[in-house]
Amino acid sequence: MNEALASPAAAEVAPAPAGRAVAAWLIACAALVAGIRAGKADNTFPLMNGHLVPPETFMLEPFWLNFVSNVATVQLDHRLLAWVLLLLVPWLWLRVRRSGVSRAARLGADSLLGLVALQFGLGVATLLAAVPVGLAAAHQGVATLVFAAALFTAHALRPAR
Repeated sequence: MNEALASPAAAEVAPAPAGRAVAAWLIACAALVAGIRAGKADNTFPLMNGHLVPPETFMLEPFWLNFVSNVATVQLDHRLLAWVLLLLVPWLWLRVRRSGVSRAARLGADSLLGLVALQFGLGVATLLAAVPVGLAAAHQGVATLVFAAALFTAHALRPAR
């Protein structure tokens, strides 16, 4: 039997559904950022052209349209969710390292931590450089690796049935 599945510690550390929802929304936001070329606007960091929340963030009507068509809102969502993952993944990593989970779960958490840090750095670099194709492609490629590491980690931490 897989040692991760047999470990009661895995159930204590397993990512919550909210964490998976944040990751899914971040992926959707990333697609929107690329699709409407939101990375070409507000090429400053950490503020967006001098604003924590740009004034044009919620200017479209109906309100929900801002989340799919407003460049400022789409980019702000992507940035906020990236910060959330930058906080949650180290917290998950710490919980995994302090628990008695399997070697696979520790490897997954280690990989996820490193890849999220790399992804965040690539995202900032891509933004500040005004989205050159090479950096943008690297950012999207590492996103795939982050997703794979998240799946691997979640699988390694799933509780026994």
